[in-house]
Amino acid sequence: MDCLELYEDAIHHINHSTTYISPTDVEKWLSVAIVNHQACQNGFKDLKKNLLQNFSKSLVDLLADNKPSTSIAYFSKAIETNLVVAQDGSGDFKTITRALKASQHRRTGTDRFVIHVKSGVYKEHIFIKQSMINLTLIGDGIDATVITNNRNCKDGYITADTATVQIWGSGFVAIGITFENTAGPRKQQVIALLSASDLSIFYKCSFKGYQDTLCLLKYRQFYRECDIYGTIDFIFGDAAAVLQNCNIYVRNPLPGQQNTITAQGRTDARSTTGFVMHNSHFTAAPDLILAQESGVGSIRTFLGRPWKDYSRVVFIKCYLDSLIDSLGWMPFQGNSDSVFDKVYYAEYMNTGNGANTGGRVRWPGYHVLSTASEVEQFSVQSFFDGELWIPSTGVPFDSSL
Repeated sequence: MDCLELYEDAIHHINHSTTYISPTDVEKWLSVAIVNHQACQNGFKDLKKNLLQNFSKSLVDLLADNKPSTSIAYFSKAIETNLVVAQDGSGDFKTITRALKASQHRRTGTDRFVIHVKSGVYKEHIFIKQSMINLTLIGDGIDATVITNNRNCKDGYITADTATVQIWGSGFVAIGITFENTAGPRKQQVIALLSASDLSIFYKCSFKGYQDTLCLLKYRQFYRECDIYGTIDFIFGDAAAVLQNCNIYVRNPLPGQQNTITAQGRTDARSTTGFVMHNSHFTAAPDLILAQESGVGSIRTFLGRPWKDYSRVVFIKCYLDSLIDSLGWMPFQGNSDSVFDKVYYAEYMNTGNGANTGGRVRWPGYHVLSTASEVEQFSVQSFFDGELWIPSTGVPFDSSL
């Protein structure tokens, strides 16, 4: 992925927004143009030197049979699958990459295309392009079906391309799969999954990495009953995302480092993006517990930091273990004082030893919410019209808070 592709995507969705009647949809589509520009200019630091050249190049360049094979049980019903991936040769293909390539020729129209990825460890680099819409990957469960790689920034990849899996086609659904990047904490940014898929859903999946594990780059995304592991900024991006009934495990960072769970990148007060953490558990991973018990020193863990000026994150009815620093939120080096007026960080009815808000930061942009009416705007329905697109997938969700 490079700046050219980001700007092509932005222009595509600006044009697409003219076909929508709903003001809410138009707002969300137009917000993507801002997200793409910031992703190119700021999110991927190694592209900054060539920003003007890439942008100019992008403008020049831009101007210039479905075969159900098996069915598997999920949600107490059978789901017809179009292709099966199995490393033992019992399916249609042995790799996910080959199955995705075949899907482009075997499907008709835009109906959902389902690929069953049987248990196994698939060392692949997956890129699901924008034209591959309404795709479902169903695995055999967390740590049974594993997609893995070890790309990283230290070895010369730009941040986005460290991702083991990148998803750009809208309507993507993943069920029962582990996405991981095994490069380790010394390799800097190591993304396990990057999602730029509008109306995407991840159910009973796991995401394993250290710094920058899960990139929620843009659009509307829903995560239910997922496990997420990491250290620094390991849930980041500028999507409108709801994480519901998830388990977030904070790992042991390198000596001298501090953990930050979220780095949300909203850049405009009018943008509809932000992260909503609802009814989820935030605890230490086994390696962090061991490090703390070994007396290696205090390792501070924060709920998030202001990656961009209008960063927005809300924790609602979550369990926050004692690893959460009493300040809650960490200033980012280089932030101006005005940022703390612009961010929107909020907590509501959280529990656990790390949920006490008495010692939290005193920023104007930090809020302790006290009524249901204050948090209603962050429900699945109010935040991104989830009741209109989640039910068709069969994935469970709580519409109210």
